[in-house]
Amino acid sequence: MSIQQCIVAASVFAQFFLTVAQAQDTPPTIAAVDDATINDAGLRKSVVSISVKQELRLPSTPWKRESPQSFGGSGVVVAPGRILTNAHVVEQASEILIESQQTKLPLVAELIALDTTRDLALLEIVDADFVRLHPPIALLQGLPREGSRVTVMGFPMGGEALSTTSGVISRIEWAEIGRHDEDGMRVQVDAAINFGNSGGPAFVDGKIAGLAFSGVEKAMADNIAYLLATEEISRFLDEVAKGDIDGNTLISLSGQSLENSALRAKLGVSADIAGIVVNTVRGGPLEPWDILTKLNGYDLDNKGQILIEGDRKVSLGCAIGRFVASETVNTIPAEIIREGKPMHVEIPTFAQNLGVVRRYPDGNFPYVVYGPLVFSPLHQDLVEETGLWMVMQESPITPYLNDDRPSNGREFIAIASQLLSSPIGRGYDVDPGQTVKSVNGRIPQNFRDFVKLLRDVQGEFVVIEFNENRCDRIVFRRAEVDAVTEKIMDSNGIRHASSSDVRDLLEKK
Repeated sequence: MSIQQCIVAASVFAQFFLTVAQAQDTPPTIAAVDDATINDAGLRKSVVSISVKQELRLPSTPWKRESPQSFGGSGVVVAPGRILTNAHVVEQASEILIESQQTKLPLVAELIALDTTRDLALLEIVDADFVRLHPPIALLQGLPREGSRVTVMGFPMGGEALSTTSGVISRIEWAEIGRHDEDGMRVQVDAAINFGNSGGPAFVDGKIAGLAFSGVEKAMADNIAYLLATEEISRFLDEVAKGDIDGNTLISLSGQSLENSALRAKLGVSADIAGIVVNTVRGGPLEPWDILTKLNGYDLDNKGQILIEGDRKVSLGCAIGRFVASETVNTIPAEIIREGKPMHVEIPTFAQNLGVVRRYPDGNFPYVVYGPLVFSPLHQDLVEETGLWMVMQESPITPYLNDDRPSNGREFIAIASQLLSSPIGRGYDVDPGQTVKSVNGRIPQNFRDFVKLLRDVQGEFVVIEFNENRCDRIVFRRAEVDAVTEKIMDSNGIRHASSSDVRDLLEKK
């Protein structure tokens, strides 16, 4: 089995196609009447219902919010006045209301931290009565054992009262936890988790053993649901305390298993050597044909797996994700064999969402309106909305789509929306997602640079060329752009010619 990955975040294997807390038809496991966890009033007091009003911004219309949508989720108090839940429950919310068994009226909560890579969020309520009536629950230290009894609490669809289901922990692995292929420590349970359970706690021995975030559709499998393990929660809360939420650690690595006998013979390794073979890297110190045998103190087997807590076998991504970089230490120690010689190396690490093509989880997509065109830095949300047509067009952005290495200020500039109606755009054909090559022959390095190029254009004509094949060149008369832009904005309900992050550049014109 090969291990192919441009960026190792957490796991080299994707296990299931997940849906966000989809409803399951399987009836919940009935707990024993003496189950102390279920009957513990203290635990029940700390589980809350979350009602959200969400007003999304779409990448193709970054200047406006969509019509409000209402939905709900669950949460649990983990510190005085602080509620842990899933990121997908509260992201881009215009209003967050909290209720519980003790509250008389819904209370407004403030979103203070969001991590879409781990699907975690932290809310805060400053109301003194809420703090008094909702004691925080401690996190289970370490991982629970498979077979442990687990109780899931929350406010799923089908009623308004607190729901309790129970089951057992069936599997623990380093696998997909985020909605964008991010990996982390995941706990599989057979307790029923339904729509609305998202963000609710799962208890083992009276402590939080995980946070409900997903279920598998009935058509795919019965009695499978997933929790975010407490080690993911702990790392998130530590990052919140430090004021720097950057997700699990990443390194640049592509490798393959060392199981094949011919491959082992070519590399001249004895039977007692285990590890993976490095294929490609982007930057040192690893080189192709290196054998990676140890990473962050963990021995690798020939499939790229490690042992944790003595007998649990998980992906090597765990060795990377468990590494916490600091201002003074930002490299992971590793042991390799290169041309038969053992070596120690330090592999540079980096954080999530720093790449050339990044995400904007708050929905505040940068944009600028120029005549009938709307431009934005190319970001993952726009790529997903428009589709990957640019890959078919041999776009230069393709290598960067799954590359989270720091961009060092570089960005691609893309068309964000369809051509807005205007006589000066007649005859042109553009597609959202196509990327700008140059403006009057000058190549922009990032979005701010691009806005300045548009602002400072001289001469009668503005010529915009694109990277992808078969994309029209756009030629405007500069005076006509200046004359029609405000009218186009009025016709499309656009209040500002740009997002707030670049508005200062236009004001300097």
